[in-house]
Parts: sequence; structure tokens; C-alpha cells
Amino acid sequence: MKNPHDKFFKETLTRRENAVSFFREYLPPEIVSRLDWRTLKIAKGSFVDPELRERFSDIVYEIRAKGRLLLIYLLMEHQSTVDPWMPLRFLHYMTELWELWRKQNPKADKLPGIIPVLFYHGEDEWDVSVHFRDILEEPGLTGEFVPRFRYLLRDFSSSGDDEIKGTVMLRLFLTVMGKIFSPGFADELERIMPLFAELSEKKTGMQYLDTVLRYIYHACDTVTPKDVETKLLQAIDEDKKGVLMTIAEQLRAEGEIKGEIKGKIELYQELVGIGLISRGMAEQKVADLMRKLEEVTKAADKKVPGKPLIH
Repeated sequence: MKNPHDKFFKETLTRRENAVSFFREYLPPEIVSRLDWRTLKIAKGSFVDPELRERFSDIVYEIRAKGRLLLIYLLMEHQSTVDPWMPLRFLHYMTELWELWRKQNPKADKLPGIIPVLFYHGEDEWDVSVHFRDILEEPGLTGEFVPRFRYLLRDFSSSGDDEIKGTVMLRLFLTVMGKIFSPGFADELERIMPLFAELSEKKTGMQYLDTVLRYIYHACDTVTPKDVETKLLQAIDEDKKGVLMTIAEQLRAEGEIKGEIKGKIELYQELVGIGLISRGMAEQKVADLMRKLEEVTKAADKKVPGKPLIH
């Protein structure tokens, strides 16, 4: 999977009930109380530079406050490093968002307000300023000519379990995201199991369970599908185990192909190095294996009953 963080992030927070739960729990109370949560909806479009999509993902939401339109711009930092230039990045994306909105609404004479929110789940605590003014030299004579704003930071890198709130799907998402870079993630699985068990009882729980397991499998090197499968079989009800085994079988099949791809890439590199095959031929063989992996993944999506598409 090219970017497991992006897929997990979007599959979770483009579900309206999860987005509402997330913002009601993690935006400042004075903002939460003034927004009409019945009007929240996902707006299409991404503003992350294509070359940076391995590091960032974004979702834009529309919502109303006393009838007036507002936008919530949620940006996720996938990597475990802190970016001190985030205020400048937000300013760039917000400007692009306003320009797009203006083109789509040519008769409007005002721009909608934007609430910028950063979702971070890296190894290190986010310890840089959220204020745009703090990335400028002493403004002096230019102070009144530069933007004055901050973004809202939601740092899940060090959140304790008792700090995680929201729907069970959201709590599982935030817990897994917050622990995924931890060297001790395998040990955390035991404590996460009650959330998996609770999720499995929900109407679409087993569908989302597939999403979570795929994320763990592709994003974490410290656990195997077997580790998770063994613990889950002990945690969920008997009537859910058939679906779990279907998911586990698909993950094992994907794992075998991934292992084959890794071994073949190493072999082809050696053959290219000694001149037995051309670089073009090696690249074609790897591409064929990647297509095979994609076919297995698509087949897995069809086997999990009712598995939803990304919005």
C-alpha cells in the first residue's frame, strides 16, 4: 500500500459520524458550541502539493454557524517529524482553498472563514509554535502588513487512553494512529483489544475492522498479521470469527506476494548489476508483481461483506 496513513485517515474521517465526533471532542468548546453540526459535510478537493502527499493528507469540510458558511481544513502530518514551517504551509493551503471557493462562487462578495486544524501522531511531541508570527524575523516596520493567525494543533503522539474520546470507531482510529510509531506497539495490542471487540458488535464494525487491520499491517513493522489475528480471535464473538479469518487469509496472501516482490527486486538488482538482464526488463517484472498484489487487494475488498468505498 503506497500510503497507508492517508488511506486510514480518509476512510475514517470522511465518514460523517466520525468527523462530527472528532471535531466536537477536539475543537475548542467555544467553537463547538457555535457550529451547527447537522450541516457538516465533506467538501471535495485536496490542496496538498502532489510531491508532498507521502507526508501530508487533507480533508475539507463545510459547516454553518448561524446560517453562515465556514470551512474546516484538516491537515494530517503522516511522518514522525515536527515541521516548524507548518504556519506557512497552512497559509498556502488556505489561500488556495479561498481561491478555489471564489472561482466556484463568482457572485459572492465575502470569503468564508477557515478553521485550520493539524492532526499529528508522530513519535516526538509537537514542540514548535502554531502562530504564524513566530516564523518571522522581528517584524519592526512590517508588522502591520503580515498575516496574524494560528492553527489548531491536535497532537496524539503522547495521548493516554483516558484522553481518547468519541465514537468507538474514532477511538480505535486515534489509539492506533497514536501508537503506530511506538516500538512497543505489539504490547499495546492487548490494551486495544476491548475497542476491537466493541467495534465488532457495531453494524458496520467488521467492515471497518478490515480497514484497521490493513493499516496496521502496512504501517507497522513490529507486528505480524498473525499477532493481531491471534488476539482478535480471543476477543470477538464466535459468529464474527468467520469474517475475521477471511480478512486474515487475504492479509497473508498479500504478505506472501510482498515477500516475493522484495526477494525478486533484490534478485533483479543483482542480475542487472552483472548484466544478465536489462534494467527495463527488471522494472517490467517488478511492475507485473505489483499488479498481482493490486489484484489480490481488490479481491479482498470484494470478499469483506459491504466494505465501503472511500468518499
